[in-house]
Amino acid sequence: MNLLKGSFFLKLAALVVAVLTYFYIHNEIRNVEEQNAADPSYKLIKLTAKTVRVKVRLDPAMPAGYRALEDQIVVSPQMITVIGPEALFGDEQGAETSMVDVSEYTKTVTKHVPLESVAGIHVVGEPMTVDVTVPIEAIPSVPAVAVDTPTEPPAA
Repeated sequence: MNLLKGSFFLKLAALVVAVLTYFYIHNEIRNVEEQNAADPSYKLIKLTAKTVRVKVRLDPAMPAGYRALEDQIVVSPQMITVIGPEALFGDEQGAETSMVDVSEYTKTVTKHVPLESVAGIHVVGEPMTVDVTVPIEAIPSVPAVAVDTPTEPPAA
């Protein structure tokens, strides 16, 4: 310590070494972060939580003369939070229900349906099931239209 007490040159040299050390360490940390971001295997390790929409898988079989109004299906809750490796989440990734079978119903039905699990992705908290309301209506029948057939005029 006594060496740096009187010498301005040594103090300046110590300051320069400290600043260079700071920038060297800062640069090394940034390089490691960039390598981790560019390495796709890092995404397999990095866990991510994401809120996703619940998609309903509806069995297409319906009773004769009835149809499900797929654009009016209600899911409760509509969104759930899942957690898993970042690489498993795509842009359109969502949680799906198990197959909802409404093949024996002729009016609106609400079913308590479990969520399908995807390997590596887990639902956070509750619920592991959702309520799905499927509106069902009768297909309107088209009445047969009588076709007028021209009759031939009597022969004269």
